[in-house]
Amino acid sequence: MNILGYEISQKTEKEILEITKDFKKAVDYDDITALGLGGYGAVYYKDSKKYIVLLKLGLSQEDFETNILCELNHIRQTEEKYPYTELKKSDIVKNETNPMFFDYLNHSLCSSILDLDVMKRLEALGHSIKLYTGNRLNQILKIDLKSNMDDKYNYASFSIQYIMFVQTAQNDEIKTAQEFLDKNFNGIASSLTPIIEKIKKIGYHTPENAFKCMLTLIDTFNLWDVCYAVFRDTSVKTRKSCQRYFEENK
Repeated sequence: MNILGYEISQKTEKEILEITKDFKKAVDYDDITALGLGGYGAVYYKDSKKYIVLLKLGLSQEDFETNILCELNHIRQTEEKYPYTELKKSDIVKNETNPMFFDYLNHSLCSSILDLDVMKRLEALGHSIKLYTGNRLNQILKIDLKSNMDDKYNYASFSIQYIMFVQTAQNDEIKTAQEFLDKNFNGIASSLTPIIEKIKKIGYHTPENAFKCMLTLIDTFNLWDVCYAVFRDTSVKTRKSCQRYFEENK
């Protein structure tokens, strides 16, 4: 099996075939950079006949294969009807001067939980996720020290990414990030420990639990004015309906 010039190992080829065997559509691959996009990978879902997996070239053989499996597992989550989040058409969203800000916040909210599940799936297959945790650590260490963490949306956007990082990174990476953040942002990393433990306790390896994690993040950071979560036929859009959902689904 050859994908974008990489001759895929037998182990990974077997894993790819296992993951994709029941997909509703075929899978095609393309160079993410050639399309003018950043990042390691993404999936284009809107083609009616195929999923298009976009991948960064120039990675090592091991990282490239892991990256393929990462994106294929996201497709699998879609086929397994994992939950997602949506932006509201609220005044705070409509009046934001940076149109990408809330899009990024919403994407982070959803992808943080979905990525947690995928990272654990990759590790279960024996693949290193250092590519991702190392990149996230670098992003943390490059954070603008003038960032206004008193703004609840900035605080939420940062916190959601950090919560996911801590649950996937190695101990030395976590220690480096926590010391840097606590020093520069008045103990912010340590203050997030309770919500990190709460997400761990809920778990994220089933669609139902992933939905509960998304609701927990929205509620913890009081983001009901800008977004909500959807799971199959259920949309939870307010704190009151969130509390009712948890009460009915203990």
